[in-house]
Amino acid sequence: MKVVTAAQMAALDQQAIRQIGIPGAILMENAGRALAHACARRWPRARKVLVVCGPGNNGGDGFVAARTLLDMGWDPLCLLLGSISRLAGDAALHASIYQKVGGHFLETREGEPLPAAAREMDLVVDALFGTGLRRPLEGLPADLVAWMNGLGLPIAAADMPSGICSDTGRELGRAVRATLTVTMGLPKRGLFLYPGAACAGELLVADIGIPARILRSDVLPGELLERDQVQSLLPQRPPTAHKGTCGSVLVLGGSRRYPGAPFLAAEAALRVGAGLVVVACPAEIRFGPAAGLREILSIGLPSPHGVVQPEDLSALLPLDPKVRALCLGPGLSRNDSVCEAIHDLLAKTDVPVVLDADALFAIAGGGPLGRGGVLTPHPGEMATLLGVPVAELEADRVGSAVRCAREYRAVVVFKGAPTIVADPDGERYWINTSGGSVLAQGGTGDVLAGAVAGLLGQGLTPAAAARAAVFLHGRAGDLCASEQGPRGVLAGEVARALPRVLASFLEYRPCGDCSHQQGGKPLTLLEDHHDP
Repeated sequence: MKVVTAAQMAALDQQAIRQIGIPGAILMENAGRALAHACARRWPRARKVLVVCGPGNNGGDGFVAARTLLDMGWDPLCLLLGSISRLAGDAALHASIYQKVGGHFLETREGEPLPAAAREMDLVVDALFGTGLRRPLEGLPADLVAWMNGLGLPIAAADMPSGICSDTGRELGRAVRATLTVTMGLPKRGLFLYPGAACAGELLVADIGIPARILRSDVLPGELLERDQVQSLLPQRPPTAHKGTCGSVLVLGGSRRYPGAPFLAAEAALRVGAGLVVVACPAEIRFGPAAGLREILSIGLPSPHGVVQPEDLSALLPLDPKVRALCLGPGLSRNDSVCEAIHDLLAKTDVPVVLDADALFAIAGGGPLGRGGVLTPHPGEMATLLGVPVAELEADRVGSAVRCAREYRAVVVFKGAPTIVADPDGERYWINTSGGSVLAQGGTGDVLAGAVAGLLGQGLTPAAAARAAVFLHGRAGDLCASEQGPRGVLAGEVARALPRVLASFLEYRPCGDCSHQQGGKPLTLLEDHHDP
């Protein structure tokens, strides 16, 4: 499913209105009715509802919702920010219709008390501000948000929780803590970026009548990374497959301080289906973490002091022609010799490469990678790559990932909540919908890098390997959390959960090709506007 900014959604609305000829009042009618029916389905026993309406189109959605609920036998009360005489356009039209069918409303102004009867309601509908909010709330709007949050009632938000930036997910002063958000047409970016994601509650996407060909436009660069999309990317194994045809991966990493990192990456590469994985690491750590992983081959490098040196590459180059993907960086450590070794290896091979952890510091500030590849930075590493503070990066995760991909001409996997995958063209990006804080554990980044390399080795493009690995990695974390709880899940357990996640995507048929199975979506597409 596509995901949009406020400006992109506004352009889609205008395209539907001006090019297709759908009146804006009809789109508002559909939006408000979808909101009302979602509330009726979510809270079937509710009857008294307070609808807090702003002065713009979001408020117009609220008046339609209130009128629709009135027709269902509910008892709505609209609380309007400001005066009804100041409403304009479609919002004024629907406010007038609501009044004419007997709907009740109150106007609220600065300094006036808010209605005490609100605590007797069953539900609050937040229709204050939609996608257009850009500056922090203050004064009466901020007071209204705090008041709604303090009522102790469930809140249904129209399009966006008021106070959340629809593009970045940032909280603009104060923000509504919604129980349910019904977003119109397409989901907005800020509903998946924190803290906006935490304020949205349950998320429904409402069909408001914009034609599907407009909503699926290739001009829209953002997409949600979901099961169905990833399922179509996964490589299939013919019945004649053997280890040589399933991809060979070389992992270069490890040091005296981080002996386990390259083996976590190697295990993940195997768990996503790579046929053969070799770890090249300092000889002194070769048989430590690898002792329980008999399927992983290893090359012991001389590496004085337990740190990889440029001269160690003589044991690796030229690469075996069977190697289809490189994973560079897990546990390497950071010093001049490591940087030199990474530069030499990148210069002497054209094998697709995943750069993770300490390898990212080796290329920082060096400009575009010669052949591209996949970079997997966490926020601290991204700060080094782009030369900006972590706080600035986190304030716009999508923009940061897109900028990094453009500058380094590589696919970028910006790890975090949520993880963003950006294409090297600097335009297309994907927001992951799987995983969570269960992955906040040392070593899970190594597992992700290995999973990317394992899929890359099986012939996926860098962008496809990154997208599939990110979603599978998140799902593996979700699976572990469901079985073991959300804390204390180890990185190795996430790696070992990958085959079970893959099994839920692919049906194994011993006598033929794998076949895909239909999967669900993390969002509910709300298309039915009939009465519940």
